[in-house]
Amino acid sequence: MTAQEMRDLFLILYDKITNLAAPGYSDGEISDFLNKAQLQFVKHRYSEKGNKYQEGFEQTEKRRKDLVQLTRNVEATLSTDQVGVSPNGYFYDLPVGYLYTLREEATIISTDDCFNGKRIYIKPITHDEYAINLDNPFKRPDKTVVWRLDFSYPSASTSSTLSTKRHELVTDGTYTIGTYHVRYLIIPSDINVTDNIGSELDPSVHEEIVDIAVRIASGITDPGSYQLKLMEQQQGE
Repeated sequence: MTAQEMRDLFLILYDKITNLAAPGYSDGEISDFLNKAQLQFVKHRYSEKGNKYQEGFEQTEKRRKDLVQLTRNVEATLSTDQVGVSPNGYFYDLPVGYLYTLREEATIISTDDCFNGKRIYIKPITHDEYAINLDNPFKRPDKTVVWRLDFSYPSASTSSTLSTKRHELVTDGTYTIGTYHVRYLIIPSDINVTDNIGSELDPSVHEEIVDIAVRIASGITDPGSYQLKLMEQQQGE
């Protein structure tokens, strides 16, 4: 479905909900609704808590297809700014547009030939878990697992064309990280009705995005109708 076809469907459904009584929206405003809906759709599909079937990303064939167009691979870049890093830790800058991690591993460099070059598991942890388990020999990082902490965005002085998110990888100090491998979801590109730039998501979900956009728009003109439609959405897929 093209962006203009999404707009046309939006207008039909919106007029139906509002009984032709609501004010019209420009192409730019409809683009904004579609983009908010698109991002809401992605977050809803990624999290199993956002739908009645309690199905997260990749739990069913449909869910895999819903977001497959947003899946990317990257070998994350070691940050040039390592100020404030934890002991045995390394900051890695993530790509522009990064949204959620799907899978991550590290290829390690070690003087031990049995481990050198191995690709090992990365475990995401919270800062509380870091503080609690740092001195626990049974739970701290070793040659089979690297800890990963989410870290703050770079400072405001950092160019917007560079990374906007960062991970901190923590080892046990007996090896270094050669390559940080990440498979992730990107933020979808904007839909632009004026320039007819459509959604990059699979065409099978375009009507669902329009439905969400209509619910968002109706929430502005008729909050009561919005709450009803929101309940319908939560009961849907």
